[in-house]
Amino acid sequence: MHIDFPQYRRSAHGTNYYRIEAEDRFEELQLIGSRVLRHRVEARAYPERVRVMEMLEGADGAYLPVAASEYEALASRSLD
Repeated sequence: MHIDFPQYRRSAHGTNYYRIEAEDRFEELQLIGSRVLRHRVEARAYPERVRVMEMLEGADGAYLPVAASEYEALASRSLD
């Protein structure tokens, strides 16, 4: 299966947004109140790689696709 990157997802509860850059790395935006925290993750261990695949596949509704513009709007508010 060929996947074009980046891919954008959010958690079903809407407090975490993801930009999946490759099968082994992603960036997460975490909403805490009105703050946005950014985390960069390199998926080196097997459980992390499984998590990336689950994000791409949707994990039975746990991860939902979002537009790049929605992700970027949140990213512009991050505290880095």
